[in-house]
Amino acid sequence: MRRILLILGMATLLVTCSRPAPGREVTAGHRIVSLAPNLTETVFALGAGDEVVGVTSYCNYPPEAQSREQVGDFINPSLEKIVSLQPDIVLLEKWSSSKVSRRLSQLDLRVFETVSPASIDQVYLLIGQVGDATGRRRQAADLVAEMRRRIDAARQRSSTFRYRPSVYVEIDPPSWTVGGRSYTSEAVAIAGGRNLFDDIDRPSLLVSKEKVLEKNPEVILSFAAKAADIQARPGWGEIKAVKEGRIIDDFNRDLLSRGTFRLVQGIEQLQQRLERMQ
Repeated sequence: MRRILLILGMATLLVTCSRPAPGREVTAGHRIVSLAPNLTETVFALGAGDEVVGVTSYCNYPPEAQSREQVGDFINPSLEKIVSLQPDIVLLEKWSSSKVSRRLSQLDLRVFETVSPASIDQVYLLIGQVGDATGRRRQAADLVAEMRRRIDAARQRSSTFRYRPSVYVEIDPPSWTVGGRSYTSEAVAIAGGRNLFDDIDRPSLLVSKEKVLEKNPEVILSFAAKAADIQARPGWGEIKAVKEGRIIDDFNRDLLSRGTFRLVQGIEQLQQRLERMQ
């Protein structure tokens, strides 16, 4: 029985070792090892969770994924552990700086690479690629169609908002945030807000606290720091979001930062919070 390995990175679908014929889909029924949390989620969402036998230490969703064999993290996985699992198909979300694909190919493993999504359209693409690799094209198409439908509904709902508040998304303190070239920024816009740094053509960036103060966000969405910590920062008491108590510090960051089907859940939940602020 074949086994599949999923890994993190940044490229389009391609086969780098022991490749099947062009255009040929890999059939279902494999054993799967995943080295990327978003790919793990996608495999389970496509109904192939029972085939997953290995994951990274970061793969925490769905809960049953945590019961699978762990093979290390997705940047420096244990090659020894991977080899011991005897995968014959490797699916990578490639990083340009990663050497994992080459090293796995040198071990005579079959390697696929998927897009590393920077936009919602690329999330759709990734789902389709995982569907191709696991023999679940129909399930992938259905999942993307459902995601599109719910996102369209969210867009329609936010179009009725009285105004769109500026939202400072703090990924990690002191001030790591998202730029305009990210699906998180798109998600904020669909939900009815405006990413405070949507004018920066980067996926993420470190900004100065002074810059945040200058831009004076109306809402703060914090993935790590609690509201009390933000309120205690020197000068931040003058920020509109802080003054008006519009700090969201209890949001599941994975819903907006992993680039999976659950992104639509993040959009819907954020939209509910923003709607109450209208």
